[in-house]
Amino acid sequence: MIYLREEIDCGNNPYLEGEFSSRNHPYPVGGFSSTLKDLEPLVEMVTLTLYTAYIKNVSKPNSLLIIAKPESGKTEVLKKFIPNKNIAYLSDVTGYGIERDYLPKIETGDIRHIIIPDLLKPLSRKESTVKAFVTSMNALMEEGFASASTYATRRTTDKPAKCGLVTAITGEELRDQRHNWGRLGFLSRIVPFSYKYGIETVKRVFDSILGLDFLQEPDIELRIPKEEKKITLPRRYARAILPSTTAIAQAQETYGFRLQKQFQALLQASALEKGRRSVNSRDVDRLLPLMNWVNFDEKPMTPVRRRSK
Repeated sequence: MIYLREEIDCGNNPYLEGEFSSRNHPYPVGGFSSTLKDLEPLVEMVTLTLYTAYIKNVSKPNSLLIIAKPESGKTEVLKKFIPNKNIAYLSDVTGYGIERDYLPKIETGDIRHIIIPDLLKPLSRKESTVKAFVTSMNALMEEGFASASTYATRRTTDKPAKCGLVTAITGEELRDQRHNWGRLGFLSRIVPFSYKYGIETVKRVFDSILGLDFLQEPDIELRIPKEEKKITLPRRYARAILPSTTAIAQAQETYGFRLQKQFQALLQASALEKGRRSVNSRDVDRLLPLMNWVNFDEKPMTPVRRRSK
Protein backbone atom coordinates (compact mmCIF):
# COMPACT_ATOMS: atom_id res chain seq x y z
CA MET A 1 0.00 0.00 0.00
CA ILE A 2 1.46 3.37 -1.06
CA TYR A 3 0.70 6.72 0.58
CA LEU A 4 1.27 9.93 -1.36
CA ARG A 5 0.82 13.62 -0.74
CA GLU A 6 0.79 16.78 -2.82
CA GLU A 7 0.48 20.43 -1.94
CA ILE A 8 -2.31 22.28 -3.72
CA ASP A 9 -3.31 25.90 -4.04
CA CYS A 10 -7.03 26.50 -3.67
CA GLY A 11 -6.85 30.22 -2.97
CA ASN A 12 -8.40 31.48 0.25
CA ASN A 13 -10.68 28.49 0.77
CA PRO A 14 -11.14 28.35 4.58
CA TYR A 15 -11.74 24.61 4.40
CA LEU A 16 -8.05 24.01 3.76
CA GLU A 17 -7.05 25.89 6.91
CA GLY A 18 -6.74 24.73 10.48
CA GLU A 19 -8.46 21.39 10.90
CA PHE A 20 -8.06 20.45 7.23
CA SER A 21 -4.46 21.47 6.67
CA SER A 22 -3.20 19.59 9.73
CA ARG A 23 -4.63 16.21 8.84
CA ASN A 24 -2.30 15.28 5.97
CA HIS A 25 -4.41 12.29 5.03
CA PRO A 26 -2.58 9.66 2.98
CA TYR A 27 -4.11 8.30 -0.21
CA PRO A 28 -3.74 4.54 -0.57
CA VAL A 29 -3.03 3.40 -4.11
CA GLY A 30 -4.76 0.10 -4.76
CA GLY A 31 -1.78 -2.10 -5.41
CA PHE A 32 0.23 0.16 -7.70
CA SER A 33 4.00 0.01 -7.54
CA SER A 34 5.93 3.18 -6.67
CA THR A 35 6.93 3.53 -10.33
CA LEU A 36 3.35 4.48 -11.21
CA LYS A 37 2.57 6.48 -8.09
CA ASP A 38 1.87 9.62 -10.13
CA LEU A 39 -1.30 7.95 -11.43
CA GLU A 40 -2.72 7.87 -7.92
CA PRO A 41 -5.08 10.86 -8.52
CA LEU A 42 -6.58 9.00 -11.49
CA VAL A 43 -7.03 5.84 -9.43
CA GLU A 44 -8.73 7.89 -6.74
CA MET A 45 -11.11 9.57 -9.18
CA VAL A 46 -12.11 6.28 -10.82
CA THR A 47 -12.59 4.68 -7.40
CA LEU A 48 -14.85 7.45 -6.10
CA THR A 49 -16.80 7.53 -9.37
CA LEU A 50 -17.58 3.82 -9.08
CA TYR A 51 -18.70 4.19 -5.45
CA THR A 52 -21.31 6.81 -6.40
CA ALA A 53 -23.44 3.95 -7.74
CA TYR A 54 -24.07 2.66 -4.21
CA ILE A 55 -25.37 5.80 -2.52
CA LYS A 56 -29.10 5.72 -1.86
CA ASN A 57 -29.56 9.49 -1.74
CA VAL A 58 -27.70 10.22 -5.00
CA SER A 59 -29.98 10.45 -8.02
CA LYS A 60 -27.63 8.69 -10.44
CA PRO A 61 -24.08 7.32 -10.64
CA ASN A 62 -21.36 9.73 -11.70
CA SER A 63 -19.67 9.40 -15.08
CA LEU A 64 -16.03 10.11 -15.92
CA LEU A 65 -14.19 11.02 -19.13
CA ILE A 66 -10.41 10.50 -18.88
CA ILE A 67 -8.38 12.60 -21.32
CA ALA A 68 -4.68 11.99 -21.94
CA LYS A 69 -2.17 11.17 -24.64
CA PRO A 70 -1.63 7.59 -25.85
CA GLU A 71 0.59 5.52 -23.50
CA SER A 72 -0.48 7.58 -20.48
CA GLY A 73 -1.79 4.60 -18.50
CA LYS A 74 -5.51 5.18 -19.11
CA THR A 75 -6.32 1.65 -20.23
CA GLU A 76 -3.91 0.06 -17.76
CA VAL A 77 -5.63 1.78 -14.82
CA LEU A 78 -9.16 0.94 -16.02
CA LYS A 79 -8.24 -2.73 -16.49
CA LYS A 80 -7.34 -2.92 -12.81
CA PHE A 81 -11.02 -2.43 -11.90
CA ILE A 82 -12.37 -5.33 -14.03
CA PRO A 83 -12.69 -7.83 -11.12
CA ASN A 84 -15.21 -5.64 -9.30
CA LYS A 85 -18.86 -6.62 -9.48
CA ASN A 86 -21.56 -4.55 -11.20
CA ILE A 87 -19.14 -3.34 -13.90
CA ALA A 88 -19.36 -4.06 -17.63
CA TYR A 89 -15.94 -3.64 -19.25
CA LEU A 90 -16.49 -3.23 -23.00
CA SER A 91 -13.73 -2.72 -25.56
CA ASP A 92 -16.33 -1.78 -28.18
CA VAL A 93 -20.07 -1.16 -28.15
CA THR A 94 -22.99 0.55 -29.89
CA GLY A 95 -26.13 2.13 -28.49
CA TYR A 96 -28.21 -0.77 -29.81
CA GLY A 97 -25.80 -3.29 -28.30
CA ILE A 98 -26.17 -1.72 -24.85
CA GLU A 99 -29.97 -1.82 -25.06
CA ARG A 100 -30.03 -5.38 -26.35
CA ASP A 101 -27.36 -7.03 -24.19
CA TYR A 102 -26.97 -4.96 -21.02
CA LEU A 103 -30.13 -2.99 -20.32
CA PRO A 104 -31.86 -5.82 -18.38
CA LYS A 105 -28.84 -6.07 -16.04
CA ILE A 106 -28.75 -2.29 -15.67
CA GLU A 107 -32.42 -2.33 -14.65
CA THR A 108 -31.78 -4.91 -11.92
CA GLY A 109 -28.62 -3.16 -10.67
CA ASP A 110 -26.33 -5.99 -11.75
CA ILE A 111 -24.52 -3.42 -13.89
CA ARG A 112 -24.02 0.05 -12.42
CA HIS A 113 -21.11 1.32 -14.48
CA ILE A 114 -19.95 0.68 -18.01
CA ILE A 115 -16.21 1.03 -18.61
CA ILE A 116 -15.09 1.68 -22.19
CA PRO A 117 -11.26 1.97 -22.14
CA ASP A 118 -11.03 3.56 -25.59
CA LEU A 119 -13.93 5.77 -26.64
CA LEU A 120 -12.45 6.13 -30.11
CA LYS A 121 -13.71 2.70 -31.15
CA PRO A 122 -17.44 3.45 -30.68
CA LEU A 123 -16.85 6.84 -32.31
CA SER A 124 -15.24 5.38 -35.42
CA ARG A 125 -18.47 4.19 -37.03
CA LYS A 126 -20.73 6.03 -39.42
CA GLU A 127 -22.29 9.27 -38.20
CA SER A 128 -25.78 7.93 -37.58
CA THR A 129 -24.44 5.05 -35.45
CA VAL A 130 -22.22 7.38 -33.45
CA LYS A 131 -25.09 9.79 -32.84
CA ALA A 132 -27.30 6.92 -31.65
CA PHE A 133 -24.53 5.76 -29.30
CA VAL A 134 -24.00 9.22 -27.80
CA THR A 135 -27.77 9.71 -27.42
CA SER A 136 -28.06 6.35 -25.63
CA MET A 137 -25.22 7.19 -23.27
CA ASN A 138 -26.77 10.60 -22.56
CA ALA A 139 -29.98 8.88 -21.56
CA LEU A 140 -28.23 6.35 -19.33
CA MET A 141 -26.15 9.02 -17.59
CA GLU A 142 -28.95 11.52 -17.06
CA GLU A 143 -32.65 10.66 -17.14
CA GLY A 144 -32.21 6.90 -17.69
CA PHE A 145 -33.73 4.52 -20.21
CA ALA A 146 -37.50 4.58 -19.87
CA SER A 147 -40.30 2.82 -21.73
CA ALA A 148 -39.76 2.82 -25.48
CA SER A 149 -41.35 1.58 -28.66
CA THR A 150 -39.27 1.76 -31.84
CA TYR A 151 -38.64 -0.41 -34.87
CA ALA A 152 -35.77 -2.16 -33.10
CA THR A 153 -36.87 -2.04 -29.46
CA ARG A 154 -40.01 -2.43 -27.40
CA ARG A 155 -39.77 -2.25 -23.65
CA THR A 156 -41.82 -1.11 -20.67
CA THR A 157 -40.49 -0.16 -17.26
CA ASP A 158 -41.80 1.62 -14.19
CA LYS A 159 -38.40 3.01 -13.24
CA PRO A 160 -35.87 4.43 -15.75
CA ALA A 161 -32.62 2.43 -15.87
CA LYS A 162 -29.60 4.58 -15.01
CA CYS A 163 -25.95 3.71 -15.31
CA GLY A 164 -22.63 5.54 -15.08
CA LEU A 165 -19.95 5.60 -17.77
CA VAL A 166 -16.18 5.60 -17.28
CA THR A 167 -14.26 6.00 -20.50
CA ALA A 168 -11.08 7.46 -21.97
CA ILE A 169 -9.96 9.34 -25.07
CA THR A 170 -6.97 11.30 -26.29
CA GLY A 171 -7.02 15.09 -26.22
CA GLU A 172 -6.61 15.25 -29.98
CA GLU A 173 -9.65 13.07 -30.61
CA LEU A 174 -11.66 15.00 -28.02
CA ARG A 175 -10.98 18.24 -29.85
CA ASP A 176 -12.16 16.65 -33.09
CA GLN A 177 -15.44 15.55 -31.49
CA ARG A 178 -16.06 18.19 -28.89
CA HIS A 179 -18.25 20.51 -30.94
CA ASN A 180 -20.70 17.75 -31.83
CA TRP A 181 -20.71 16.40 -28.30
CA GLY A 182 -21.50 19.86 -27.01
CA ARG A 183 -24.57 20.05 -29.19
CA LEU A 184 -25.70 16.63 -27.99
CA GLY A 185 -25.09 17.50 -24.33
CA PHE A 186 -22.56 14.70 -23.73
CA LEU A 187 -19.80 16.77 -22.13
CA SER A 188 -22.15 18.47 -19.68
CA ARG A 189 -23.20 15.07 -18.29
CA ILE A 190 -19.75 13.66 -17.63
CA VAL A 191 -16.87 14.80 -15.43
CA PRO A 192 -13.72 15.46 -17.54
CA PHE A 193 -10.42 14.42 -15.98
CA SER A 194 -7.34 15.29 -18.05
CA TYR A 195 -3.63 14.93 -17.37
CA LYS A 196 -0.23 14.25 -18.85
CA TYR A 197 3.01 12.72 -17.62
CA GLY A 198 5.74 14.94 -16.25
CA ILE A 199 9.40 14.25 -17.00
CA GLU A 200 9.97 12.42 -13.70
CA THR A 201 6.96 10.20 -14.32
CA VAL A 202 8.27 9.29 -17.77
CA LYS A 203 11.59 8.27 -16.20
CA ARG A 204 9.84 6.10 -13.59
CA VAL A 205 7.68 4.39 -16.21
CA PHE A 206 10.72 3.53 -18.31
CA ASP A 207 12.44 2.22 -15.20
CA SER A 208 9.43 0.00 -14.38
CA ILE A 209 9.50 -1.37 -17.94
CA LEU A 210 13.20 -2.14 -17.74
CA GLY A 211 12.71 -3.94 -14.42
CA LEU A 212 9.47 -5.67 -15.49
CA ASP A 213 7.79 -4.14 -12.41
CA PHE A 214 4.62 -3.44 -14.39
CA LEU A 215 3.96 -7.20 -14.57
CA GLN A 216 3.61 -7.38 -10.78
CA GLU A 217 0.84 -4.82 -10.32
CA PRO A 218 -2.30 -6.47 -8.90
CA ASP A 219 -5.90 -5.57 -9.63
CA ILE A 220 -7.80 -2.95 -7.63
CA GLU A 221 -10.61 -4.60 -5.69
CA LEU A 222 -13.15 -2.28 -4.07
CA ARG A 223 -15.14 -2.97 -0.91
CA ILE A 224 -18.51 -2.77 -2.61
CA PRO A 225 -21.43 -2.69 -0.14
CA LYS A 226 -24.08 -5.39 -0.42
CA GLU A 227 -26.80 -2.74 -0.56
CA GLU A 228 -27.07 0.98 -1.19
CA LYS A 229 -26.32 3.24 1.76
CA LYS A 230 -27.68 6.67 2.65
CA ILE A 231 -24.75 9.05 3.16
CA THR A 232 -25.47 12.33 4.92
CA LEU A 233 -23.87 15.45 3.44
CA PRO A 234 -23.78 18.40 5.87
CA ARG A 235 -24.30 21.68 4.05
CA ARG A 236 -20.99 23.17 5.21
CA TYR A 237 -19.01 20.45 3.42
CA ALA A 238 -21.01 20.83 0.22
CA ARG A 239 -20.34 24.57 0.43
CA ALA A 240 -16.61 23.93 0.96
CA ILE A 241 -16.13 22.74 -2.64
CA LEU A 242 -18.36 25.40 -4.22
CA PRO A 243 -15.53 27.91 -4.98
CA SER A 244 -13.61 25.23 -6.87
CA THR A 245 -16.78 24.14 -8.68
CA THR A 246 -17.44 27.74 -9.72
CA ALA A 247 -13.90 28.18 -11.08
CA ILE A 248 -14.15 24.96 -13.10
CA ALA A 249 -17.61 25.88 -14.42
CA GLN A 250 -16.43 29.30 -15.56
CA ALA A 251 -13.56 27.72 -17.48
CA GLN A 252 -16.03 25.34 -19.15
CA GLU A 253 -18.54 28.16 -19.79
CA THR A 254 -21.33 26.46 -17.84
CA TYR A 255 -23.31 27.36 -14.73
CA GLY A 256 -21.85 24.42 -12.85
CA PHE A 257 -25.10 22.98 -11.47
CA ARG A 258 -24.39 19.45 -12.71
CA LEU A 259 -20.75 19.70 -11.65
CA GLN A 260 -21.67 20.63 -8.09
CA LYS A 261 -24.07 17.68 -7.86
CA GLN A 262 -21.38 15.36 -9.21
CA PHE A 263 -18.73 16.68 -6.84
CA GLN A 264 -21.09 16.33 -3.89
CA ALA A 265 -21.69 12.71 -4.91
CA LEU A 266 -17.91 12.20 -4.87
CA LEU A 267 -17.79 13.54 -1.30
CA GLN A 268 -20.47 11.02 -0.32
CA ALA A 269 -18.60 8.28 -2.19
CA SER A 270 -15.47 9.08 -0.20
CA ALA A 271 -17.36 8.67 3.06
CA LEU A 272 -18.92 5.40 1.85
CA GLU A 273 -15.55 4.01 0.76
CA LYS A 274 -14.19 4.79 4.23
CA GLY A 275 -17.11 3.03 5.93
CA ARG A 276 -18.83 6.16 7.23
CA ARG A 277 -22.46 7.26 6.93
CA SER A 278 -21.71 10.99 6.87
CA VAL A 279 -19.33 13.26 4.97
CA ASN A 280 -16.70 14.99 7.09
CA SER A 281 -13.64 17.21 6.64
CA ARG A 282 -11.48 14.31 5.45
CA ASP A 283 -13.67 13.87 2.38
CA VAL A 284 -13.39 17.54 1.41
CA ASP A 285 -9.63 17.34 1.92
CA ARG A 286 -9.54 14.26 -0.27
CA LEU A 287 -11.59 15.68 -3.15
CA LEU A 288 -10.27 19.23 -3.50
CA PRO A 289 -6.84 18.31 -4.93
CA LEU A 290 -8.43 15.89 -7.41
CA MET A 291 -10.44 18.79 -8.82
CA ASN A 292 -7.17 20.25 -10.15
CA TRP A 293 -7.45 17.83 -13.07
CA VAL A 294 -11.17 18.30 -13.74
CA ASN A 295 -10.66 20.22 -16.98
CA PHE A 296 -9.50 19.78 -20.57
CA ASP A 297 -6.03 21.29 -19.99
CA GLU A 298 -4.00 18.07 -19.53
CA LYS A 299 -1.95 19.39 -16.62
CA PRO A 300 0.98 17.27 -15.37
CA MET A 301 -0.15 14.63 -12.91
CA THR A 302 1.73 14.50 -9.65
CA PRO A 303 1.36 12.64 -6.34
CA VAL A 304 -1.15 14.04 -3.88
CA ARG A 305 0.00 15.61 -0.65
CA ARG A 306 -1.48 17.97 1.92
CA ARG A 307 -0.39 21.20 3.50
CA SER A 308 1.20 21.04 6.88
CA LYS A 309 1.06 23.69 9.56
